[in-house]
Amino acid sequence: MTLLASDAARSRAAALVVALFAVTATWNASLNTLLARSGLAETVQVTYDLTLPLSTAEAAAVLAGATLAVVVVLAALARTFAPDVDALGGSETPVETVAAYARAVVVAVGGLLAAAVGLAVLVVPGLVVLVHLPLVFVAVAADGEPIGRAVDRTWTRARGSRGRVAAVGLAIVAVPLALAVVATLTALLPPVVELALGAAVTTVAAAAGVAAFAAIADSINGTDAGRSQTDRVAPTTSRQL
Repeated sequence: MTLLASDAARSRAAALVVALFAVTATWNASLNTLLARSGLAETVQVTYDLTLPLSTAEAAAVLAGATLAVVVVLAALARTFAPDVDALGGSETPVETVAAYARAVVVAVGGLLAAAVGLAVLVVPGLVVLVHLPLVFVAVAADGEPIGRAVDRTWTRARGSRGRVAAVGLAIVAVPLALAVVATLTALLPPVVELALGAAVTTVAAAAGVAAFAAIADSINGTDAGRSQTDRVAPTTSRQL
């Protein structure tokens, strides 16, 4: 698979990366503000020098909106990196495009909540969810798969590729986390620069991760007998939802 084969795809990916940086920075700033206004930061003895002039309720609302925006931009990136998919839904009806993005939001939010519960209860179920979540996300965003079918097909086809998915996922988490740890232990950078650097590193890691997950998903789908790489859902549906 060749990612971003056309100039239009490359331009769209660049614009989406810029958008991802903006919403990631907003998410970080609103989270800092919420923790500071709610008193949680003081409870754990953490001070945030950079906060927004918002109340607790306003910060929570902005954080929720930024979370939604992050998921939507990541879904658009998945659609951009996937072959034969238009991130703007040019080959779909508006209803089909909205449904694909809505399912991506459900998978991202619901999957992370399920993973958190699994990690808190038995650990292993949470890890299983986290390993398969990126591929399910790509399936519903880029392939137009219903959520149930995406979960079922991902579980079946991911055999032999779970190690690759886990490694990419760990890298996405480890790089920004390492930067965050270093930032908390030092005070070498001004708060604005620290926030911008953190958002930039997170953006690059997330965009690279989405590209890697899209490539893994395409390679997995491409190994199925009777399936064409230009029709990753089914020959008779041709990406219809």
